[in-house]
Amino acid sequence: MKITRRQLFQQVARAVLLARLAPRVATSNAAPAVAPMRAADGWPEVAICRGTDADSGSALLRTALADLGGIQRFVRPGQVVCIKPNATWAYPPGTASSTDPDVLRALILLVQEAGAAKIVVVDHCTLDPGAAECLRVSGIGKVLDEFPDVVKVFGDRFRSPKELFVDVEFPQGVAFKKLAVFKAAVESDVRINMAVPKSHWVTKFTLCLKHLMGYYQLPTALHANLDQGIADIATPSAIFSHLHILEAIRVRYPVPGRQQAGGLGNEITDPQRVKRLNQMVAGTDPVLIDAYGMTEYYGRLPAELPHVQRAYEMGLGEIDVAAALASGRMRIYRAGEPIVVPTPTPTPTITLTPTATPSLIPTATQTPTPTSSPTGPTLTYTPPPTDTPLPTSTCGPTADPALSDSMILPSDAQPASGTAKVVMDARPVLSRALIPAAAIVASIGAVLRRVFGQTQDRRS
Repeated sequence: MKITRRQLFQQVARAVLLARLAPRVATSNAAPAVAPMRAADGWPEVAICRGTDADSGSALLRTALADLGGIQRFVRPGQVVCIKPNATWAYPPGTASSTDPDVLRALILLVQEAGAAKIVVVDHCTLDPGAAECLRVSGIGKVLDEFPDVVKVFGDRFRSPKELFVDVEFPQGVAFKKLAVFKAAVESDVRINMAVPKSHWVTKFTLCLKHLMGYYQLPTALHANLDQGIADIATPSAIFSHLHILEAIRVRYPVPGRQQAGGLGNEITDPQRVKRLNQMVAGTDPVLIDAYGMTEYYGRLPAELPHVQRAYEMGLGEIDVAAALASGRMRIYRAGEPIVVPTPTPTPTITLTPTATPSLIPTATQTPTPTSSPTGPTLTYTPPPTDTPLPTSTCGPTADPALSDSMILPSDAQPASGTAKVVMDARPVLSRALIPAAAIVASIGAVLRRVFGQTQDRRS
């Protein structure tokens, strides 16, 4: 059977269209379900603390967590706790580009007070000028230097050795059933996700669900089906986050023509892009947190963020903010107001069973023996001189932050100057154009296999 060039391109286009529509068809008829996590002892699933400019980030965080039942509800003595801040951009504090250093410090102190045996801080910088400079300029590195026993695992663009990752299965995943993630996060008993509400040039907005991509060895793989992929990684697995924190002290807004998730401006120098809202949102339902963020901060419907809608349709959380407020699943507090302890209810909590390699996944009853000095990869941090100017726009991205790889920065890989060595720069290869190109090539291959298979059948 002969096929013309026109017919070939028509079949390729049809295959690409079907590939893009298939996930939507699969989920469009799915009945919305309630979140798998339920608040314990009458506490809400999401607590919102609203404050003023006079309230510190630490005060907002402590109030939000107290409204949830306290950090002790999530962290038990002797456990290993993984904290994932937003540490991607080399811009100063106060620009809504990365996690506020004071908020990170406050959370580490709270986890220590809860009796954690070991704390691991994990994220990866996917942009130039790299992780070391990102941590230095953002102020996160200086805070981490205050805690020498905290293990620091920060990926740097495209240089992560494979042995630092472990495959994790996602039994409820639709587009992705297995992905490689940081082993240090999998080996933790508790994982805390710290996100910042920001504009984004691929997904338009990034909140708690999108922020989970930073755990992965190859976040670029999710771009084959990005919205469904983000929903998939929020399903129960060995990398499941037990607590989500959305730091909305400052919120970054999109500006026509530019939706960058980081920059030099703040609420004073760039009030169109950065607004100070003095809020802290914490909870166990990332779908509801993201729905609140879309409604409260951006004045948009939660369903306008497709991965939030997908997660809701998969039963991973609530999307109706008004219903959550009416039912008590979400509660709003003012900073400093007394916390009313709810009457305990018999609602059972759900224990998630990890699906990765048993030797790498601690069980819910595991209690590690505290060590006197937990060790791990450490990033060298050199405080800048007081007359060092703020980074210019050259510190911004040269590639899509969601299209970059991840790696760990072991202490023995750091030069004496504290500047990360460049082993390979794959930015020219991993460009934005590869995503549609990969889909088209895969579709062409499928069509050609189909055509040649039919021809072979006729010959045989």
